[in-house]
Amino acid sequence: MGRDWVALSLRITLLMGALVILGCQPPTTPERQRGFSLGAERGEAVRPGRTLRFPEDHGPHPEQGIEWWYLTATLQGPGGEVHGVQWTLFRMLGPEPVQEGGWWQGQWYMAHLAWSPPASRGPHRAWERWGRGGLGGPDQAPAGVRAEPFIAWIDHWRLQSQGEAFLPLNLVASDEGFALALTLDDSPLVAHGVGGYSEKSGDGALASYYYSLPRLQVQGHLKGAEGWVPVSGKAWLDREWSSRFLDSRFSGWDWLSVQLDSDASLMLFCLRPERGQNPDLRHCAGSWISPEGEVTALLPEQILWQAVDWVRLDGAKYPVAWEVGVILGESEHHFSVATRSRDQRNQLSIPYWEGPVIVAGPEGSESLGVGFIEMTGYEVD
Repeated sequence: MGRDWVALSLRITLLMGALVILGCQPPTTPERQRGFSLGAERGEAVRPGRTLRFPEDHGPHPEQGIEWWYLTATLQGPGGEVHGVQWTLFRMLGPEPVQEGGWWQGQWYMAHLAWSPPASRGPHRAWERWGRGGLGGPDQAPAGVRAEPFIAWIDHWRLQSQGEAFLPLNLVASDEGFALALTLDDSPLVAHGVGGYSEKSGDGALASYYYSLPRLQVQGHLKGAEGWVPVSGKAWLDREWSSRFLDSRFSGWDWLSVQLDSDASLMLFCLRPERGQNPDLRHCAGSWISPEGEVTALLPEQILWQAVDWVRLDGAKYPVAWEVGVILGESEHHFSVATRSRDQRNQLSIPYWEGPVIVAGPEGSESLGVGFIEMTGYEVD
């Protein structure tokens, strides 16, 4: 296990211990606490051949160790200013035994809220909440997910369907100095990999079930220090679950979503080898999504993704600009991608980078779209 993931396990262990002391969570053994590392396998392994099922798969999969409902959005205010927003609910398979009566159902929940405002309105900010799953809806349990009608919640942070159908969705959340109220609608639902089975490492050892709604249309309001402002734009909702996402060969991953002005979309991810491992272990894959929602699975040889600029923050070196290329049959697509600011770190119990990017033509020739970048596992040199 890489040093970053050892530190991750330690942070989660300390946090869980604090929650126990406060009476918020049931006690756990050290062995069970260490199971929250993204590199530790918990629950049933992911296998090819499973068919995605809806609306069931909008809900939780308690047999797998980790799962997320992951929303990122690039929004414009009334003056054209750009805001980046992230809202994510993580579900993690916890220690046994399950308690009778609903107090402990074996599931932990963690949620992140992040805001990348225009540069004139301050730095990137992020907030975190923890809760345990229980029986019942949001009026009975601190956190949870229900498939139909859909709702994912932790305290008053909620993503939920407006009616019986999955779309449209409403998202509401607030914390110190920030709030949002958004409506999301009208996106295709696409499965990644082979029918939703997304192979991560190139050898079948790591995989997830994975689908997305990549082009949600957003209307709503954000509230910062200047009060509520109307916003609109595009959002990307990722749904992914697995028994684990890493093993000892890998230090972390990079994930990129792109929403092009042509209405095509692109998702790429790369797992990066741990320091000292063979650099050829780096494994990239992704999906090209046509305006009509048709998906082309991308193999490593079809992907160019190379960093061209970096920033050093607190001793760790992060890429902040890339050359990206995708080969589709006889056609090629090339982009310049750059973060909108030089620091989009979520400095929470699990530190990682999450923020909006600018998507342009080669060498920044013209604006082509918007997107988001996520980066985990970057260490101090």
